[in-house]
Amino acid sequence: MSVALHASPGGTTGLGAGEVGAILGVAAAELPSRTRAVLSSLDFAFTPLHGDDLAEVEGRVREALRAPLPVSGPGRQPAWEAGWGDILARFARSDDLDELEPHYFRKPSRTMRVLGRYVRPHDARFEASCVKLLQTWIAERYLTDANALYEFGCGPGHNVLAFTRLLPGRPIVGLDWARPSQEILTRVARLTGAPVSGRRFDMFAPDPELTLAPGSAVVTIGAMEQLGERFTPFLEFVRAQAPRICVHLEPIHELYDRTCPFDDVAARYAERRGYLRGFLPRLEALAAAGEIELLVAQRHFGSEFHDGWGSLVWRPRHHQQHRGEMNT
Repeated sequence: MSVALHASPGGTTGLGAGEVGAILGVAAAELPSRTRAVLSSLDFAFTPLHGDDLAEVEGRVREALRAPLPVSGPGRQPAWEAGWGDILARFARSDDLDELEPHYFRKPSRTMRVLGRYVRPHDARFEASCVKLLQTWIAERYLTDANALYEFGCGPGHNVLAFTRLLPGRPIVGLDWARPSQEILTRVARLTGAPVSGRRFDMFAPDPELTLAPGSAVVTIGAMEQLGERFTPFLEFVRAQAPRICVHLEPIHELYDRTCPFDDVAARYAERRGYLRGFLPRLEALAAAGEIELLVAQRHFGSEFHDGWGSLVWRPRHHQQHRGEMNT
């Protein structure tokens, strides 16, 4: 993915409507109003890396591939209990909703992967801003007609909180296998008055007692990443529920171009970490069999080591929606 980068009169490089459209896979004119408002209100400036700066990042990525790396899977559950438990403790002391943001968004400005190149953001909150852009985009583009929203793997509830603002009044259920998540969402509901609730749910072993409300949307954001190749139980659970729409903001392994060194190193990193793989081919097979409509498969951007942000959007075939709802 490569487009000419937007430059301001002062020469600053960053994301304009054209670049964001390329990242989302649509023409700039298709960006809805609230997505444009996010783009104009936050700092999306960056400097593409060249020369010694680029060589330093490439060397660091190669070194990471030689080092021991944690592998996703059921064995990582205690780490998520601890991480979300820490956020719960800080949130319980302050009732500050900003405390729900995961720790990894709070690191100083770091290298990002944007439009096929390594870049250095000017704002330390560049990745968090990009995620806010994606949250706004999917809410406007895909979720407005959903009767309720279920976010699986919701963690500390930062996405749930964002959707209470983007889709006011919509019932939202956050599901996570880490117990602190449920207490966090109880506090969010009390503080905001939004129709939010939490429930424990293990995506490796879905709860057959859970039934989604008719006309619901299923959302995952950086959660299926942890399933690796063991996504089938969750996928079958979701298919059995027949939701209106399913939106996954996740890494999409099969969209890497393995002949491109920039992509190959990211694919190798994702393989070492045991991240999501095989999900897109499975959806494509279901679409070919006429069982689902696969609406979107699009890479967006990533942090230093891999493209962790992409979109997969699909729905069961028997859910007929207004054709004007999405023009994908």
